[in-house]
Amino acid sequence: MSLRPPKRRSPSVIRRRRRCEPRRSSRLLGLAAGTLVGLLGARARAEVPQAPSPHGREFRVDFSARHLDVDAELGELQLSGDALVTVGRYRLGGERVRLKRGPRGIGVEGGGDIAFCSCDAPPVTLGYSSVTIAPPSDVLIKHAVLRAGGVPIFWLPYLWLRSPDRVGLIFPSVEWRGEDGLLIGSGLHVPFAANQGRPAARALDIGAFGYVNGGARVEARLFTPQSSSFVRWDHRDGTALSIDAHAASLEQTGALWAYDADASLGARGRRALSSLEAAARRYDHARLGVASSGKALFAFGAAADAERGAWLSDPLNLGPFAFLSTGGALGNATSYALDIGGMTGLRAGEGRTDNAETRGVERGSLESAVTLGPALARVGAFEQSELLSAPAQALSRLRAGAGLSLSLPLLRRFASVSHLVAPELLGRVERQYWDGTGQSRLSTTAGVTSALGAGARAPAARVRLAAGLAGEPDELEPTTEAVVASDARLFGLRLAGVAQPRARSAEATARLRLGARGGTVLTGYAEARTARAPSTTAADAQGDVLPSFHELGAYDREGLTTGAELTLAVASVLQLGGGVDVDPLSEDLLAVRSFARYRHACGCIALSAFGSQRRGRDGFDAGLALDLMP
Repeated sequence: MSLRPPKRRSPSVIRRRRRCEPRRSSRLLGLAAGTLVGLLGARARAEVPQAPSPHGREFRVDFSARHLDVDAELGELQLSGDALVTVGRYRLGGERVRLKRGPRGIGVEGGGDIAFCSCDAPPVTLGYSSVTIAPPSDVLIKHAVLRAGGVPIFWLPYLWLRSPDRVGLIFPSVEWRGEDGLLIGSGLHVPFAANQGRPAARALDIGAFGYVNGGARVEARLFTPQSSSFVRWDHRDGTALSIDAHAASLEQTGALWAYDADASLGARGRRALSSLEAAARRYDHARLGVASSGKALFAFGAAADAERGAWLSDPLNLGPFAFLSTGGALGNATSYALDIGGMTGLRAGEGRTDNAETRGVERGSLESAVTLGPALARVGAFEQSELLSAPAQALSRLRAGAGLSLSLPLLRRFASVSHLVAPELLGRVERQYWDGTGQSRLSTTAGVTSALGAGARAPAARVRLAAGLAGEPDELEPTTEAVVASDARLFGLRLAGVAQPRARSAEATARLRLGARGGTVLTGYAEARTARAPSTTAADAQGDVLPSFHELGAYDREGLTTGAELTLAVASVLQLGGGVDVDPLSEDLLAVRSFARYRHACGCIALSAFGSQRRGRDGFDAGLALDLMP
């Protein structure tokens, strides 16, 4: 039933009824609805209701009780005996409740509890002495008492509840920030559009927090369908400015714009971060660009880079960039790719005018696949040139090479799965010139690839094992390569590595998943490199004819890092988990973390907590956040 203010006053035609006592088997929903319409001055004759104005104050109020007393002259309803008033997601209960229309909306007096869902036993309720229900979804509570499982937690003289698509305060949060002490604060939620009581697609959250021992934090988070932007300023015995912003949008004209920024600036830029992975990043970066779509991609924009922990006044590399990429098929068996890029960077902040650097990159590749009876031959060639120009010097680098692969794919199909076994021979030759100095590299391997199943994007499992020789022609080293990959519902594995036993050099990466994504799952990782780097990288172990063009294709220092994280999903409403990162060689515990996330089945409450400790930050971090309207 919808309640809206009358357009003009009209006499009530419903007589005052002292008391209505229905049969025990029914409740007074129908009679109460008709009575309340009369109290609001509705017309007596039947008429087709008009569509509500989108700017009006219409909202729906449902109520029920064992007994109903009506005072038409005062415009009041008195409910007694399991009284229940429902407005949107709110349920107001009490033994004896009085409803009256006021200037702000419907007033509810008498005392009781407010639940945020339709559960018989809601986990969290709010006690009240009186409530004002204001359209479209506001609830003003007097003498609010927060109860968890019926136990009072704290009391407020007044509390104003608003739906997620309305401007309102964010529920307070509490964190223990290790060496920094206790941090307490709240924030303001600003949606940019209404969404019928549900979270708005575009919103801005602004938070303000204070350290009990002195210090402050201010943060802002912007959500849109195309972007997610977060900025945090933290000050306590130093300043940290953290930025994590990402966006991409494809316009109707076919143009694509995007930006990406990841930075943690200031003297506390590393120390203020709880995450080990975020604190271990070497550089901050920011990119803003515009690109065209289609067969040829052209992009241009601006970029900035600096060491992590630097401040805005410290030197940074800043300048424009441009990039052109195209590729496609040449016939039925040949493909090509061409990339051209350039970037100019100015070491801003050094107080010099001759510190500009220009870097240009050009690379092209051509690859073909030909079947020779049951055999498959793949051949490819590539070239890549780089130029680095600085005021004092200019450096150039040129790479060119070719590769050839011969394999014998043997495929056997079963009722529900297929199995591929492909023995192969692979050879690559490459010539490099660096500032006038030439060097040749050769790689030749023999191995076998086995793949099981066929998914939408890749086989369900793939294994490649190969061995051969790699290095300079007069210093070839025995080399072994291994790749294991699987991506099934309950199991995932990705391992790639190369080793040169005689040179005692190796490099490998591994990722493991046991369990389904989104449920109970165990994940782990390992990353390792010896003191001496192998002549080939783990990225080259895939068996491709052409080498990888990744800018950072290998680790630049020795070490071994491992870690694991376990997530337990309990009854689909609770997640508990923890993780650890370890350096086994030095027997050093790098980081440990734990978390808990609870969301009631009907969505009336969400609770999250975390705890963590990492190397490089004294003490432990812990936090607790509560959301009554997730």
